[in-house]
Amino acid sequence: MDIPTRRPGRVQRLFRRLQLVSAAAYSLGHGTNDAQKTMGIIAVLLFTSGYLGRDFYVPVWVILAAHAAIALGTLAGGWRIVKTMGMRITKLRPVGGFSAETAGALTLLGTAIAGIPVSTTHTITGAIMGVGSIQRFSAVRWGVAGRIVWAWIFTIPASAAIAALVWLLASAYSVMAPCFSTSPHQLLERLVGLRADHAVAAGDEGRDAR
Repeated sequence: MDIPTRRPGRVQRLFRRLQLVSAAAYSLGHGTNDAQKTMGIIAVLLFTSGYLGRDFYVPVWVILAAHAAIALGTLAGGWRIVKTMGMRITKLRPVGGFSAETAGALTLLGTAIAGIPVSTTHTITGAIMGVGSIQRFSAVRWGVAGRIVWAWIFTIPASAAIAALVWLLASAYSVMAPCFSTSPHQLLERLVGLRADHAVAAGDEGRDAR
């Protein structure tokens, strides 16, 4: 008996409720992957700077800060991504949403157990494409999917370039920081002293030349 054909409304209502479970599982997978990467970077920086002592661990405030940042980011601007994932790639019904979320959750939890960092966006996008293409190949808007893939490729060199720029600015600030922390009078004295030292050195070179 083909249940979706006989009672499609009942099946959709069932999977609409089951989506609460699949969405919660996917959110758990999101936290075990993206939040862990953020916490790891912050904890390593704290450890190498000597703030954690001799033993490496992740402070509780780092865990809470990473979780809060992800939640606030979703609240502030994540709905545009949600709209693209849920509506623009393909038309999702509750049964399709449940399938995509369950597949994404299993993938994220599996990679988290294996210690492999992956992108949650890549995972759910691939799952949504799979759900759409199993109905019919033309159900997926491959133009939108292609732009998403190109955005993934572009973000790697773009983020590398921005990181390099930030590093250069931070390095320049660390060199110029003593000047910013010095009063104008002290800075003037330093400049006068440098000019005096330069004049003495020039005089010594002149005498050596003669």
